[in-house]
Amino acid sequence: MSKSLINRCRLLMKFVFVGICNTLISFLLFTLFIKVSGEENYQASLFASWFFSSFISFVLQKTIVFQTKGNWLKEYVKCMISWSVGYGINALSLELIVQYFAFPVLIGQLIAIVLTTLCTFVLFKYFAFNRSK
Repeated sequence: MSKSLINRCRLLMKFVFVGICNTLISFLLFTLFIKVSGEENYQASLFASWFFSSFISFVLQKTIVFQTKGNWLKEYVKCMISWSVGYGINALSLELIVQYFAFPVLIGQLIAIVLTTLCTFVLFKYFAFNRSK
């Protein structure tokens, strides 16, 4: 295997590891907010869990995965844009899964997470933490 391919595999493995950690944090927060506010408020619970887990995710992605030395504020703004797109995909897919496919809310969120994760990786790699200049 070439060194470039090995480096890409390492990057993806780090992203997946950090992503799993952040997904667990986010899902636990989502579950907590659902338990506190009720299942009928699943969109508000989704927003609250996304809001609180986003900062943790940014720090882990910047320091562990992409290891960039760039401007924290500029990268955070780009991450917020990426997360906003990811959030939109998550909210829309969750709504479709719950309303049209009649899945339970928590199962629907697990399915939606997969779509959101793929989108976010691409946006982070090629937009938020893009090192090629």
